[in-house]
Amino acid sequence: MNENFDPRRSAALKRLAERLTAYTHKGGVISPRESDMVSLIISGILNGENLAQRYPDFHRTLLENAELREAFLDALDGVEAERNGNLVSMPEPETRLDFLTRQPPAPIIIHKDAENWSVLWQRPLELIQAIFSPPELAYRAERSLIEDPWVMLLREEIQVFGSAYSIVLDCIPAEEQENALAVFLSLAVSPGASHESAKFPLRATLRWGGYQQGLTVPEEGRTRFPNISFDLIFDPITKTLTDGLSFTLETVP
Repeated sequence: MNENFDPRRSAALKRLAERLTAYTHKGGVISPRESDMVSLIISGILNGENLAQRYPDFHRTLLENAELREAFLDALDGVEAERNGNLVSMPEPETRLDFLTRQPPAPIIIHKDAENWSVLWQRPLELIQAIFSPPELAYRAERSLIEDPWVMLLREEIQVFGSAYSIVLDCIPAEEQENALAVFLSLAVSPGASHESAKFPLRATLRWGGYQQGLTVPEEGRTRFPNISFDLIFDPITKTLTDGLSFTLETVP
């Protein structure tokens, strides 16, 4: 009999494997390398490895999928429990995983009058740093280093005056400009029970470090902000982000 066997670990890893399978069947993308190396990923994290740096795509998937994130944390707890119960206690590096369970700040919705409104989203620096870790996800010379260069900054759905607004703010290294990000806003609207049409145009404003730009959103669909130069949001020496961001969507009176 294996004295090191821990049923908590076995059950947690099995549940994580089931969640990974369900996620891929629903259209999610996880590289075969990451899926096959889940045990090694967990072991590496407990030994102090940085999940975002070693496995950026898997890290981003955990941020976006609550069920998968919960299963991953359960598996991590199971392996850690086995390690603590059967191995000699050793000092371990501090492992920061609180970003996996921390929820982004809720949007601030302001009803200006019977027809006009404004919604503000804020993303603190620590959360944005987690998305952009390692910095090469954005600040790099070789686009081929990253399988999927798209980075999702914000994905939300809000209810305003009976209509549901689905919002995605994402970015990618700009092709036509070196050391810059191209930022896109995707907007879809579902009318409420009253079937009243959403009010357009809307005004979108993005503030991030030294960058502040607004644009008019004439209708549903995809709109592009002016490019963000890296020197407005990254420290030129450390290549790390300097500020969180805020995004406002509002009606035009």
